[in-house]
Amino acid sequence: MPYEIETTATSSASAEVIFKHLAVAEAWGEWGNFPTRARRERAGDETPNGVGAIRKIPPAREEVVAYDPPRHYAYVILTGMPVREYRSDVTLEPQGLNTVIRWKARFEPVIPGSGPVIRLFLSRMLASFARRVARHSERCEPGCPTRLPD
Repeated sequence: MPYEIETTATSSASAEVIFKHLAVAEAWGEWGNFPTRARRERAGDETPNGVGAIRKIPPAREEVVAYDPPRHYAYVILTGMPVREYRSDVTLEPQGLNTVIRWKARFEPVIPGSGPVIRLFLSRMLASFARRVARHSERCEPGCPTRLPD
């Protein structure tokens, strides 16, 4: 049985700035509060961080499946989580002077009966991601990987 999650956050940063923070794997380490470094393992088919890019954001390994700047970014988990058919879609919607970050995910648990626990964990994690990328994008420092060329 598939499970779905949706969370939102609002930022005063533009959709363009937030999108780059989602697309650049190394930027996840700046705002994601991970114990190890996030990195891109393989460049995308048409653009380095675009569709086909493989990212290692511990413990997961992910592939970018949608790259439509600055509105839609999506990825699937390849390994590192006890789920299958996991997909996250992040949409950025201008709302006045702000941007609404809508983070949706869908997955199936690998272990029968574990879905509610995984859903709770992922719900909290994605809500934290949405809040963190919103805040960080508002005050991105010059050393942030999103300020470097692709």
